[in-house]
Amino acid sequence: MASRLGAGDAPSMSPVSCSSCGTRVLVRKSSLAQTTIQWLGDTGGCPELAAHRAAGADTGRVTQCDQLRLSIDQAVVAGLIPVLE
Repeated sequence: MASRLGAGDAPSMSPVSCSSCGTRVLVRKSSLAQTTIQWLGDTGGCPELAAHRAAGADTGRVTQCDQLRLSIDQAVVAGLIPVLE
């Protein structure tokens, strides 16, 4: 079960690594439905983003990586990412 922040707690960003490629990001969950992600560096090792690039897509407009999303969801369930809601 995800841990919840109290009214006086300031939400901070929690580090998460993608279980598929190891790309590291910082994550803040304002609610179970809302996620803020800050990329920490080069995304060149992400196979999902590489596939978008190979197809000619602008990866700056790619809204998510499914494997990273799964890693974030697993971290929430494990209580590693607090949820403000």
